[in-house]
Amino acid sequence: GGGGPCVVLPYGKVGRVGMGATKLNVHTAKTADFEFNPFAANVVATASEDCMVGISVLPENPEEFKGTPVSNTLLEGHQKKVDFVRWNPSANGILATIAHDGGAKIWDVEEGKESLEVDFGWAPSSLSWNTDGSMLTTALSNKKSVLWDPRAPSAAYTFSTGFGSAIGTFHDNIGLFGIGGSKMGCHEYHLFDLKKPGEPITEFEVDDNAGMLQSHYDPDTKMLYLGSKGGSQVKYFELEKSGKMHKLSLYSMKTGIKGFFFLPKRMCDWKQCMISKSLMLFRDKIEPVDFIVPRKSQLFQKDLFPPTKAGVPSLDGTSWLGGENKAPVLKSLDPKKKDEGVGGVKVITKASLIAENKKLKARIAELEAKLAAK
Repeated sequence: GGGGPCVVLPYGKVGRVGMGATKLNVHTAKTADFEFNPFAANVVATASEDCMVGISVLPENPEEFKGTPVSNTLLEGHQKKVDFVRWNPSANGILATIAHDGGAKIWDVEEGKESLEVDFGWAPSSLSWNTDGSMLTTALSNKKSVLWDPRAPSAAYTFSTGFGSAIGTFHDNIGLFGIGGSKMGCHEYHLFDLKKPGEPITEFEVDDNAGMLQSHYDPDTKMLYLGSKGGSQVKYFELEKSGKMHKLSLYSMKTGIKGFFFLPKRMCDWKQCMISKSLMLFRDKIEPVDFIVPRKSQLFQKDLFPPTKAGVPSLDGTSWLGGENKAPVLKSLDPKKKDEGVGGVKVITKASLIAENKKLKARIAELEAKLAAK
């Protein structure tokens, strides 16, 4: 959409929110995009029309949030409104942002500074990382898309897609890349071979809705979920390395959605064979929708639940900026393996240290006041 206030609610809280909902107040203009840190659930990045990028640390207990974050940092550098923020899926503290003028930046959040910059010169319609955080894709308003390693932007690969407002998604675990958008009055989704992405190997007509296409790719099951803003259906497919898209089914709703979001696989209930868990956004409500594969067995289904992202970084930001790449740390959902270590890099953020220091100072002041009163 066109942006607006950023409301923070505890997950699972039901009922009417109302006009008095608790808003995150860190910007002087509308919030255009936001994303929670994949390694620290109480840290959120926000993009705003005030040309700033906000990094906010929220209370660990969501019920304690009253509108002011525990700590907040504003990253300054963009000259136009910021459209997208995306955390690196493997490296700790690395954030990608892109503004409406096509200026993209990579931030070292722990140091609170800009590390890399590239200018594409056109307004973006999407921004996303690949699986290990080594590459980004950006769809632009000039009907082209770019595949690029932000540490070597001169080697970026640009190709025409024909979509004016497109979304790009890496399916790199099967060697593919997808672009979806609107063409000739309908939505299409094209698959490209990552080794030679000049021409699509698959062109699939999704629907005839006019709203912007929405997508989610689950690399664990190789499933692609497609819907559209204003549409009342979410279709899902299984992808093959050859480029084939096998339509599995669709989920229909009575009214059109404004968007959807899929939660981390770690939140799925394996006992119900729940392969994905989503939140559907409507005009006046948010509705949870679970995707379940019906099976009679109560045993853990290994084919449905391969190891998934553990929620811990595989390397630190300095190593990534130095050119190192590592696959995401994976964890089994098998209850028999729940106590197995997953490795990765321990997350100790500067923001969390500042917040902890603030708490300690408050506690010291409280104890000193008690001593003075004796």
